[in-house]
Amino acid sequence: MPPPTPPVGPIKETHVLLAYDTDAGGFGGPLDMRGPLVGEVLYVQPGGNLGIRINLEFGQPNTKYEVYLVCGPAHAAACGFITIGVLATNAVGAGAAGFNVPAGVLQGAPFGPGFRNDHIDLLAGVGNLKGGAITAGAINYFVCKRAAGAAEAAVPKGMEKARAGDPLGEKALKEKSRAKR
Repeated sequence: MPPPTPPVGPIKETHVLLAYDTDAGGFGGPLDMRGPLVGEVLYVQPGGNLGIRINLEFGQPNTKYEVYLVCGPAHAAACGFITIGVLATNAVGAGAAGFNVPAGVLQGAPFGPGFRNDHIDLLAGVGNLKGGAITAGAINYFVCKRAAGAAEAAVPKGMEKARAGDPLGEKALKEKSRAKR
């Protein structure tokens, strides 16, 4: 009997795997966006917003991870980031959370209109590898230009100020210099 025909129609969400990139003890290897797979990111783009759902299966136990949307497809190509929320893990390191990044935030720096290829980082804080660096690359989406005269929507607390570079700070700069060699 032949296998069933897969359903046909629009893709309603995209799934990208989360990798435990590295930590202060070297677990996960070098800071290269590879490492053991520990969960997934699901994302959709309703009405120009970016809806993100993170399911982390194997993070550090009892840890609060700050979740960053980072401009650029990799640490070495990072051109800025915003904090989009917090994901907390339980006693076995599992956690899940959903976030919404409004179109108005995506239209501003460091992101901007057009096709985007960015990544997500989960850290205990900027430059903090205490909970490890967990990452998901290839978050591909499209940002429309703001219509002339369109009112700006309120920007959620924490997303109002973008920061330069990568949330891994000097650790990402070291990887950037290695990548140029």
